[in-house]
Amino acid sequence: MSGAAQRGAGFGARVMMLAALSLPLAACGIPYGSGNRVTLSEAPPSAQSTPSEGIMQALTCMRDSHVLNRIRFGIAVHSDGTGKSSYGYEGATGSFLPQGTAAIWASEAVIRAGGLSMNYYELNTERALRQFGGASLDSALATQQQTRVPNFIISTAFTALDFIGGPSVDVRAGGIGPYYNVRGASLEVSAEMYRPGDRMTMAISSLNRQVFYRDAGVGVARLFGKGKGELVTGTIGFTDQQRLQEATRDVIALAVADVLASMPIVPDDCRQMVENLKANHKAKANEDRPQERPAGGSHKGPEAAPAPAQTPRNPAPQAPVSGDQGVPDKARRNRN
Repeated sequence: MSGAAQRGAGFGARVMMLAALSLPLAACGIPYGSGNRVTLSEAPPSAQSTPSEGIMQALTCMRDSHVLNRIRFGIAVHSDGTGKSSYGYEGATGSFLPQGTAAIWASEAVIRAGGLSMNYYELNTERALRQFGGASLDSALATQQQTRVPNFIISTAFTALDFIGGPSVDVRAGGIGPYYNVRGASLEVSAEMYRPGDRMTMAISSLNRQVFYRDAGVGVARLFGKGKGELVTGTIGFTDQQRLQEATRDVIALAVADVLASMPIVPDDCRQMVENLKANHKAKANEDRPQERPAGGSHKGPEAAPAPAQTPRNPAPQAPVSGDQGVPDKARRNRN
């Protein structure tokens, strides 16, 4: 066989080998949340987005009790106190986490719990209305705001974002072997409910959520064939990253549910649902024995006085329309 023929045969063998190695990629598409795959030319369909099922059940429990229906909650600006930013990749916006718009999730949680949510995180539009609407519109809007003051303010914030390590394995035998890497991030969210006027803090909730990134596959770097052979290098792998920004929705909703559940007018079964969500592994371990009811909510420190014995609960009354409606200590006295 001539040299040209040998080179042609070698080139054909390389093409066939590359085609064989690329065959597994033919079935690949773009994964999205439902677990299905779409081609690159097909846009993933839109889908309704809500908090996870357990949080939805706890919020629905509060809504069905009707105890929060006439209580006004002002939603403050959501803040990012992590101090973490990123500009090192294409499309980076400078922040790992959603910024002020995350307050919408806190507002949604209040509405799903049956409360009245008041927007205090987007004030630019109303400022523009007052500025360009004249003195009469400014006075009318001010009067409406003064007659419907929030009973409570709920403030949420990202308080910590830490990147954590994990196992890393890369084993090769004869130039062929698997690799596996895991990395993650730990996010902490806090929610605070306070009373406007005297600014008395009524409840604080701090929750943690971890998000992981996984990278696994097989790598090849070896000679194939007789003689000098052909050097074949490459990897076939898969990366799976949990969504960091979307993961913040659940932890914000649960933190808001936690501070709402601290109100004495919230039924005990709704409060217990929130407690089970906060410590799901403990709830599963103790599901065969009676659960202890939290005394007056989950926000009392060890130095707090023991909660008084509670009398049998009557159907929860509606909160008064005006005055100190929905104030936990008054609600407790009215109930007793």
